[in-house]
Amino acid sequence: MVIVKKLIADNNEKRKLLTKENEVYYDKILVYVRAHILLSERQSEEVLTEILDHLLIAQEEGKTARDVFGPNPKMYAEEIVEALPKEKKGSIVTFGVEILCDIIGWFIIIGSIGRYFTKSDQIYLYSSIINVVAVVVIGSGLLYVILKQLKQGAFEETMSKCTILKSGMFGVVTFGLFIAILYFTDELGPLVNITWFAQFGAGSALLLISYLMKRDRTKSY
Repeated sequence: MVIVKKLIADNNEKRKLLTKENEVYYDKILVYVRAHILLSERQSEEVLTEILDHLLIAQEEGKTARDVFGPNPKMYAEEIVEALPKEKKGSIVTFGVEILCDIIGWFIIIGSIGRYFTKSDQIYLYSSIINVVAVVVIGSGLLYVILKQLKQGAFEETMSKCTILKSGMFGVVTFGLFIAILYFTDELGPLVNITWFAQFGAGSALLLISYLMKRDRTKSY
């Protein structure tokens, strides 16, 4: 992880040396590659750094990104993605569990804070389970859509009205769906007494697990 962070930091500094034209070209490739989260993060950043270094050298010789990599940045970026290896299955599973712990942890903590102010220690067991599942499923769906939009929009000069409308509608529908799930599953299952403090502790424990998993996952970096 330290190596990846350093590569990203160096990349951010070096991009400041690019001309406006070259920066626009390169940023399209960068966004497209990084949006593929199942690729090896370290190797993706190494390739992006190599491309940037090559472009900076060419820029000193008076060449543009189009001269070096061709007039079609999308085609070039797709070739890069196809050549990059995917993360190991174990790493992908670990990352998935890590994200789940993070999402559920924050959901429980936010709920516990609400219960602290309402002074209620009772929860409906089935309702709580359904709500957690809904948060995970909807959160995963949002992540998928965001990444898809990043890939599609990376090579667009300006976001089309249709794309903006679709994104807005998806956001409204998703939010409405979540509210509907909360409303129609409000009182399902037996009542269980759990103090707000215990809920806060459980959420904090999940966030700690997520943090430890991330640390262990990135040790090899």
